[in-house]
Amino acid sequence: MIELRQATPSDLDAIMVMIDDAKSLLKSQNSTQWQDGYPADADIEQDLKNENGWVLTVDGVPAAYLAATDFDENYLAISWDCDGPYWALHRFAVSQAFRGQGLAQKLITLVMEEGQRQGVKAFRLDTGFENRVIQHLADKLGFQERGVITVKSDNHDPRRLAYELVL
Repeated sequence: MIELRQATPSDLDAIMVMIDDAKSLLKSQNSTQWQDGYPADADIEQDLKNENGWVLTVDGVPAAYLAATDFDENYLAISWDCDGPYWALHRFAVSQAFRGQGLAQKLITLVMEEGQRQGVKAFRLDTGFENRVIQHLADKLGFQERGVITVKSDNHDPRRLAYELVL
């Protein structure tokens, strides 16, 4: 059984394993994204404190994670199609044990459904140029590329492709 729920502090260890799995996957794909210490425990703890973290469980086991925030200062550099309330989707991670099962798409879809129930009008995300998986997923879900943002990062390429889906 697959369920979406808000992440809680008791999920932190499982989430960090997912984050570490995602960092390793990105590194194996020669991506510089997430290779500078971000996201760290403190980033996820902040998500949990702000009630922005979402966990997708499979038979009660945390299998995927993302944070949905209602503001991202990096996004101020782009002209977006929707001025209404939005959620920025960040820190996607799927447990290595659950990869290849379509859970990232399921997680994003369920989080967007929850956002709609809460009055969200648009969803935004960004990803590194090398992260073809997220780019493909964004395209598949109907997100439109809106431009390039620059994030604070110590890695070699802080530029990110930015996407938006207006409901």
